[in-house]
Amino acid sequence: MQKLRNLFGLPVLITGTGAQIGEVKEVLLDLEQAAVRGIVLAGANWFTNDQGVVFEDVFRIGRDAVMLRATYAVQELTPARMPGTVYYLCDLLDKQIYTDAGLSFGILVDALYDSTTGEIKAYEISDGLITDLLYGRKIMPLPQAQVVGQDRVIIPDAMTNLLIPESNKV
Repeated sequence: MQKLRNLFGLPVLITGTGAQIGEVKEVLLDLEQAAVRGIVLAGANWFTNDQGVVFEDVFRIGRDAVMLRATYAVQELTPARMPGTVYYLCDLLDKQIYTDAGLSFGILVDALYDSTTGEIKAYEISDGLITDLLYGRKIMPLPQAQVVGQDRVIIPDAMTNLLIPESNKV
């Protein structure tokens, strides 16, 4: 599993020519389907900020670059143009997480995903700098049901039993 936050700033390259067509500016997530839907590019087109690539058109995601087979994959890409409930990754990061029973879990700092399938597997949660340094961050499987508010994410109380230390992640 890889962290979605690590995609920000990666160059997006065409495998056939080696040309760079932009950098990853944002990631689009469908939480209902637990999937990465696409990436938004910075520098792809001067006339619009909404250029991107749907995940199915991505050839490979490596540690240092996102690879595409051809430039025709770049298209207008916004959450409103995607089916389902789609969010920008930045709109989820740094939100406080609460259970529906009123327990604070911490802050959502990242999401873990499978770079081959685009499946979102888990959230990485922080309890604060001191706790992170002493005990590490926690990993929580992606909740089946969740409510994403302006400043908070509400999850089922049953998720409290599923938290694992980051060092034990699969």
